[in-house]
Amino acid sequence: MTSDSYRVLIADDHPLYRSAMSNVLADVFPDAALVECENLTGALKLLEQGSIDLVLLDLNLPDADRTDGLSRLRSAAPATPIVVCSALDEPALVRECFQLGVAGYLPKSSGMEVTRHALQLVRGGGVYVPSQALAESSTGEGDDSTERPSSAAKVGDLTPRQRTVLSLLERGMSNKAIARELGIGEITVKAHVSAILRKLGVENRLQAIIAIRERNS
Repeated sequence: MTSDSYRVLIADDHPLYRSAMSNVLADVFPDAALVECENLTGALKLLEQGSIDLVLLDLNLPDADRTDGLSRLRSAAPATPIVVCSALDEPALVRECFQLGVAGYLPKSSGMEVTRHALQLVRGGGVYVPSQALAESSTGEGDDSTERPSSAAKVGDLTPRQRTVLSLLERGMSNKAIARELGIGEITVKAHVSAILRKLGVENRLQAIIAIRERNS
């Protein structure tokens, strides 16, 4: 592992999936240095041993279940981007992972192009939000189901510039990428994002994305 490589940890107990993801990463990021483990204990040890730039995490590891492992990894490495790679894709679970601060959620059923796109977005500082995160819960329970319609209605109250920033957020772009796209400072972008969240009455980017997609549906 060289000092200038992009260091990726794959935490999954299925050797075939680790191998497949390693091949994808080698193709998308030729400079990537990959390390693998098959359980949460190994992932935590690898994080302690050296700097990791990205973690690809399966939720159902032998020594962790669903979001338990994610919570422990997030506590151990709060600044390290984590992308959940899971066969589970229930909307409520996907949303819970985003509430815990993941940089992306990649269902294992995702095709090659989606996987490449998601990884590139996250490396660029963006967030990959799958359609499962935006689907309504079949039970209709939770605060989101009552908050989203009113938030969607408030999209029309945004200024033209704020709507532009929100549309770029929907594409998964980071603040830095939005600043570059619009030719404005990153501090200005942060101010726009804060104003957008406040006007929509939401707490995070995911809820803002849900609002604009409902508005446009």
